[in-house]
Amino acid sequence: MKRLTVLTIALLGLGLVGCSNQNDDAVVEQSAPNAPPVPATDAQSDAVGGDTVLAFNMTRDQLEGANLLSRDNTDLGGVTKLVLDPQRRLTHVVVELQGPGAVNVMVPIADLAPIQNGANNDLMTSLTAAQLQALPAYSPDIAPPLPE
Repeated sequence: MKRLTVLTIALLGLGLVGCSNQNDDAVVEQSAPNAPPVPATDAQSDAVGGDTVLAFNMTRDQLEGANLLSRDNTDLGGVTKLVLDPQRRLTHVVVELQGPGAVNVMVPIADLAPIQNGANNDLMTSLTAAQLQALPAYSPDIAPPLPE
């Protein structure tokens, strides 16, 4: 217990632990190329705070709250998780696709662009619903494909 207290104080001193209303398993990390993404530890997740800009000049909070829209503004789904590489770079977002079955797929960042949707920061893709369905399903046991 004493070591846990010392560790917590040390992390607070480094600014790595903070108040957060985020789902701790909303950030997953790929520890090595071709390794499956695994839930980040609490400390790793907290290190990528809600105000940390990860991609598209969007923060973690904005990305986790983003909807995925098609080019014609059709709502395709919502971001549920962020996949980071060991250097804390965002490589994929996990999107729960609209429709029956609540399929979660890993969408590469290269297939996304930011879009302002009223007061919301969302993401847009040129991928069709069929192409999204064909993407790898999210599973902690499956590694996302490496960017080309």
